Amino acid sequence: MLPKSLQSLAALLAGSLIAASVTAAEPLDRIIAVVNDGVVLQSEMDRSIKIAEGQLRERNIARPPESVLQTQVLERLILTRLQTQRAAEAGIRIDDRELNEVLTAVAAQNKLSLQQFIDVIKKDGLDYASIREQIRDEVLSQRVRQKEVGSRVLVTEQDVDLALTNATAEDETEYRLAHILVSVPDGASSEIREAARTKARRLLEQARKGEDFSQLAIANSDGQQALQGGDLDWRKNDNLPTAFAAVAPKLKVGDVADIIESGSGYNIIKLTDKREGGERTTVSETKAQHILLMPNAIRDEDATRAQIRELRERIEKGEDFAALAKKFSDDPGSKNGGGDLGWQPPGVFAPEFQKALDELKPNEISAPFRTQFGWHIAKVNERRDRDATAEARRGRARQAISQRKEAEEYETWVRRLREDAYVEYRMTPTALDDAAAAKPAG
Repeated sequence: MLPKSLQSLAALLAGSLIAASVTAAEPLDRIIAVVNDGVVLQSEMDRSIKIAEGQLRERNIARPPESVLQTQVLERLILTRLQTQRAAEAGIRIDDRELNEVLTAVAAQNKLSLQQFIDVIKKDGLDYASIREQIRDEVLSQRVRQKEVGSRVLVTEQDVDLALTNATAEDETEYRLAHILVSVPDGASSEIREAARTKARRLLEQARKGEDFSQLAIANSDGQQALQGGDLDWRKNDNLPTAFAAVAPKLKVGDVADIIESGSGYNIIKLTDKREGGERTTVSETKAQHILLMPNAIRDEDATRAQIRELRERIEKGEDFAALAKKFSDDPGSKNGGGDLGWQPPGVFAPEFQKALDELKPNEISAPFRTQFGWHIAKVNERRDRDATAEARRGRARQAISQRKEAEEYETWVRRLREDAYVEYRMTPTALDDAAAAKPAG
C-alpha cells in the first residue's frame, strides 16, 4: 500500500501533471533557497507547482495568485528537504531496487507498466530522473516520519478502554473539516503570539463573512494541508486532532468555529460536510484441520507428493484424520492437535490454502494440493458467521487514537525541525521576500 502522499502523486503524474506538457525549453536551473547544507532548485519549484495545480483542479479549488502558490510550494519543498536531510542523518536510505518497486506501484496506480510510465513522462517533456528523485524524497520523508514520530506513539489498552467508555452515538459520525493554522514557534515572545492571534482573528472574520475558506487556507495557513485548501478529509470524531474533537460535533455544516488555541498555534476550522456511520461487522470464520508434508533431504518432491496421496486414500478408507496428522504432519503448530487450525477468518492463510478451504463444504476433505510450504490435505469441519462489531470497534478506536497522536506529534516535530533550520531565500519575487520575513529562518 502506498503512503497517501505517494497515492496523490501517483494519480497526478499521469493525469494533471503530464497533461500540462512542458515541451518549451527550460531556463537555466538556479538555487532559490539554501536549506542547512542543501538547496532547493528552480526546477523543483516548477515541477511542484505543476503538481499543486493538479491537486487544486482535482478539488475544484480556484488557483490562487502566483505569489501565494509559490510561497506555499516553496515552504513545502523546504520541509521535504529538511526531512530528507534528517533521514540521511538517521542512516535511512532508499536503494535503486526499492525505488524501482515504488515506481512500479506508482505506475500501476495509473494502469501503466513502469516502462509505459517512463515513456509518457518523457513524451511530455518531463525529466524522468527528476521525477524519480522526487518520489525517492517522498519515501524518505515517510520513513523518517515513521522512525522519529510513529515509533514514539504508544496506544495502551487503557487508552482504548477510555475512548470506548466515553464514546457516544456521535462517535460514529464522520466530519469533513477545513483548517487554517496560524503557527506560533516554541518559546515565542508575547509580541509574536499577539501578532499571530490578531492574524487569526482577521482570518476568522473573513471566513465568517463568506470569503472562500479554501483560498484563505492556501494563502495563509501554516498547516500541512494548506495547498489542499485546508481539507482534512473525512474523519470520525476520535480521529480528529484533540483540540477539534470537542468542537466539531457542535457545528452545523458551513459553520466556522471560534479560534482554537493548541500547541501549534491558533486554529480555525469550518465544517464542510457531515455523514452518519456505524454498521455492524460480521466475520465469516472457518474451523479446519490439515496435514502438511514438506520435501526434505530424505523425501524429495515426487516422494512427498506420493505420500500425501497415500494419506488421502487412507482417510477415504476410514482412518482418522487427526491421528494421521499427529503421526505424519510437518506443521509444528498444528501437529500435536491433530492438524487443528482453530477458527480463522479469511486472509489468515496463504492464498492457495485459503482457496482450497473456500472450495470445501463442512466435513469435506480436499484433494492433495501444493503451497509454498509443501503438500497439504485440508478438511473443513465447521463454518460460522460471528458478530465482530465490538472487536472491529475496538480496532477502529485503537487506529484512530494512533493516527491522532501521530498527527499531533508530527506537527510538533516538523515545526521544531523548521525552527531549528538555517534557511536562506534566494528568489526575488516579493512574495518570497515576505515569506523570508514571516517564516523562522533558524
